[in-house]
Amino acid sequence: MISVLVQLNNTLEGGDSATFGEMLRGMNGWYLLLVAVLFAAAFFIDSLKYTLLNASNGYRLGFHKDMKVALTGKYYENITPTATGGQPMQIYYLHKQGMKGANAASVTMVKYGVQMLAWTIFAAVVMGCLAGTLSGIEDATMRTTVYVCGWIGFCINGMIPVTVTFVVFCPRVVAWVANLFIRILHKIRIVKDSERTQAKVRKWMDDFAGFSQFIFKHPLWFLVLFLLCMAEPIIQFTIPYFLLISLCGEFVTPGWDLYLTVVGLAMYSTYASVFIPTPGNSGAIESVFMLAFASVASGVLFWYVLIWRFVLYYSYIVMGVGMNVFDLCVSLKKARAERRRLQESVKKTE
Repeated sequence: MISVLVQLNNTLEGGDSATFGEMLRGMNGWYLLLVAVLFAAAFFIDSLKYTLLNASNGYRLGFHKDMKVALTGKYYENITPTATGGQPMQIYYLHKQGMKGANAASVTMVKYGVQMLAWTIFAAVVMGCLAGTLSGIEDATMRTTVYVCGWIGFCINGMIPVTVTFVVFCPRVVAWVANLFIRILHKIRIVKDSERTQAKVRKWMDDFAGFSQFIFKHPLWFLVLFLLCMAEPIIQFTIPYFLLISLCGEFVTPGWDLYLTVVGLAMYSTYASVFIPTPGNSGAIESVFMLAFASVASGVLFWYVLIWRFVLYYSYIVMGVGMNVFDLCVSLKKARAERRRLQESVKKTE
């Protein structure tokens, strides 16, 4: 990935880019610290979502475990194609903490559905109002490509909250469709016992609906959850603005106009590559982001994209690896303690 960024950066800037030392000398550390604070705030807010959802169903795992649920989701989303691994691993972890499988699935589904709803609303407003920011992309063909691909990505992502919301709010209809599908499979001899399978589906959907309807029972909690979910894209697209000022403070004019430009370019760049089936959209999102900001972050374009990507993507992978290593060490420690206990028990028996 670094090789691709270096080659693309040399093509865009003709080799006239800042070295690492030059980048450090021109960096404003206070704004970089603010970027780190925003990242920490985003992770804290993401953890609060699970605190809210777990508490609404009578589960209080403790905030440190809610943080682990959030990190588990981020980590496995970032290392699996199209971010498919986060929710299953979160369900598994919540189930290990004593939560029923249906409730664990509902927690992740409700959070995911509301999160995608907030992202879709925010993206619709930004992409609709800030399409003019793409004029900063000098190449007309590339500008049109980013614009078209951005809206394609928006439409693809927009289908997700609609589908998830349908599952959450209309579980009976979903159960009916699932049962119809089971009957069809039974007729073609794929499912042997259709009645038993349908009973399992009804039971699971009843358990699922019992928790997912918390939105109707606790509208204030839903509003709080929605606001927490809306905070994530706002913070995520504010980070590139302060990072740009940190690296290019001498060459840009901080203010509302620059902020809107950065948010618009970052939003279109993100959605233009969202449908690329690689872990974290790796490769595509860096390339599009670099093309979009070539005229804005001139001179430090490579470092700008690299640091931005590390903050919002690779940092979660580093934290996730650390989490897994820590869990492994704890498991090994417990296993050694159990072996010593058994050995001492055998000695006492002898």
